[in-house]
Amino acid sequence: MNIDIRVAGTGEDLQKRLRLASGLLLAHKIRSTVRDWDGTRCDCVVVTGDDLFGQRVRAYAALKQIPVLTITRANDTFDPATNTIGDGAPLNLYVRAFLAILQAGDALSRARAPVASGEDRIGLLALSRALADREGDLLAMVDGIEVHILQSSGHVAARSQQDLEQAKDQLGSPGWQFRDSNGKPCDSCYFESLDIFMIRAGIRYGGMLPAFPVAEYRLGCWPDLGTAPDLVDPLRIASLVAKGHRSLDELAGLTGIDQSQVSGILWGFRAASLLVPEGRRDTLASRPESKARMPYANVFQKLASRFGLFQKSW
Repeated sequence: MNIDIRVAGTGEDLQKRLRLASGLLLAHKIRSTVRDWDGTRCDCVVVTGDDLFGQRVRAYAALKQIPVLTITRANDTFDPATNTIGDGAPLNLYVRAFLAILQAGDALSRARAPVASGEDRIGLLALSRALADREGDLLAMVDGIEVHILQSSGHVAARSQQDLEQAKDQLGSPGWQFRDSNGKPCDSCYFESLDIFMIRAGIRYGGMLPAFPVAEYRLGCWPDLGTAPDLVDPLRIASLVAKGHRSLDELAGLTGIDQSQVSGILWGFRAASLLVPEGRRDTLASRPESKARMPYANVFQKLASRFGLFQKSW
């Protein structure tokens, strides 16, 4: 239950009050993060009504349909009709204001949506299933961190490398939320290969995931691991799947890799949209906008074959 609150045009003292108020949301089973406004999607933005920057942010947020709480100096009450609150209002009124705005913006209902039980609580598995049959980009959120899953270009993006590393640490945990990504990531965002991001997560959390139903899938795109020369095992597995091997026992036996590790790598493939359901003709590689994603029958496959990755056994 995570809510992302941004602030714009507010002083340090007021930001402290906002953080205190957001902390009180825990009593309503809502965990919130208060950060400076950076132009990206959030659940609520707080602005100062008499500040020029705050007014610009409020206008932008209105265009993006982001709920806004405006702080005024007129009084110390909260007006739900205009979503305004006095800067000296008591903390309980700030909490009431946050709850009212989040409910109106439907953010609260998203945050309170029940998380699936059991295996679906694992972040990588939830992400894999959220991306299933989705052609557009996805915004994934956990603990106030936003990660753009850019299937169109084969990348993931976050505000910083630290955010991306923290997201990796959460891929074995519950609490992830997803929605369509509206607009491109910020220009200063940190980017990483989608394939590498997901496959490393599969290797790391493979033991927590169910056995991958490899017989139901085929390789649609060859993994782009050019900047990760240590990831040889995924290439070996990809080459075998491309040749028609569809059994975890068989893949583990041919490669000498533990079966849970093989399954984790395949879940990483699926989360990166490298595997497509058997019988489906279209692949991500066939989409014009996906220039970074290659069908497996191309030069990379030939290079892999040249260096012994397509041998029948090892």
